Amino acid sequence: MYIGMLGPLLVNTNGQLVEVTAAKQRSLLAALAVRAGDVVPVDALAEAIWDAESPPTWRGTLRNYVRRLRCALGEDAGRQVITSGPGYLLQASRGELDLLAFEELARIGLAAAAAGDLPTAAARLSEAEALWRGTPFADIPSRRIRDEHLPYLEEKRLAVLEARIDADLQLSRLPAASVVPELQRLVTRHPARERFRSLLMLALYRSGRQADALALFRLTRKFMVDELGVEPGYDLRKLHQRILAGDPDLLIRP
Repeated sequence: MYIGMLGPLLVNTNGQLVEVTAAKQRSLLAALAVRAGDVVPVDALAEAIWDAESPPTWRGTLRNYVRRLRCALGEDAGRQVITSGPGYLLQASRGELDLLAFEELARIGLAAAAAGDLPTAAARLSEAEALWRGTPFADIPSRRIRDEHLPYLEEKRLAVLEARIDADLQLSRLPAASVVPELQRLVTRHPARERFRSLLMLALYRSGRQADALALFRLTRKFMVDELGVEPGYDLRKLHQRILAGDPDLLIRP
């Protein structure tokens, strides 16, 4: 069985897509998936399913939801959705749950980037990105699950994206000019993230657009001072000085 949460819910059993049509069962599956491998107490499941407004008979209703979820998931459900002590557990490996796969690939890729192993970083981070099919928990009705887990996942995805583009630029896997449109979109969507701005400045400079790179820094400084009340960080200021000086080392590819 494969369960995908990084987008609309995806369940695949033996090559067949399985629809979990009941909204509460989707919330139950998501609540188990975000804590895969751990026993989730029944009261925590109730809070996730009913957003802290569980009915008086929630314990019996929860047992029915678990039973129906197992029926919907098919023959693998007995092995993966396990009753354990005061709660339930989703038993899944990295190859069976995209949340686990993303975390592991992101961990390996970011560690490789920090260690200077750029080929490994670029490969693993690209694999992590490819797991995303849209907004996580897109069709999970539980507000609690989205509020608790979506910000973390989106932040991790942005960190992965920054590190992957950085690795690609350093490895010259793509022409610098080809990543400019993507970085422009990312700067527009995430204006306060300096790293996207620095990557865009570098890509512009390597594309022979020194003036545009310098203009971007001026716009960045104005935005940060006017909107955030802070000056650009050291790394961005240092890159600006190197571009201003026409530093040829910025053009050297490994």
